[in-house]
Amino acid sequence: MPETHKVFVYGTLREGQSNRGVMTPHLVKQHGLGRIRGVMYDWGAYPALTLEEAGEIVGEWVEVTGAGLKALDRLEDYPHLYQRDIVEDLENGLRGWVYHMPAAKARAGGAPIPSGDWVWHCLRSRKT
Repeated sequence: MPETHKVFVYGTLREGQSNRGVMTPHLVKQHGLGRIRGVMYDWGAYPALTLEEAGEIVGEWVEVTGAGLKALDRLEDYPHLYQRDIVEDLENGLRGWVYHMPAAKARAGGAPIPSGDWVWHCLRSRKT
């Protein structure tokens, strides 16, 4: 059986967002919406996430092939821009990778997103 990896995606990799196509050829399964602890920052074209601060992040759990994880590593400029660690969902117990950065670095790039939901934030920003 081929190697697969669960990944929590919270920004431009979510359904309907600009970088979803990077992941689509490698997508094995969609596990649905979820929430993890952390704080999200608006870096303009994409969000930054820190796991060091108290808050909740809305995202989607997906499962990708080993090649898919490598494609995500390239997109996220891992390990230079983003780090990758295992997190656990606050509600459904799923565990998997998430891309994040140190709090000081994330804060330096933009303002916090209080909702913790990139898709909702983008929709709201377009209306104002």
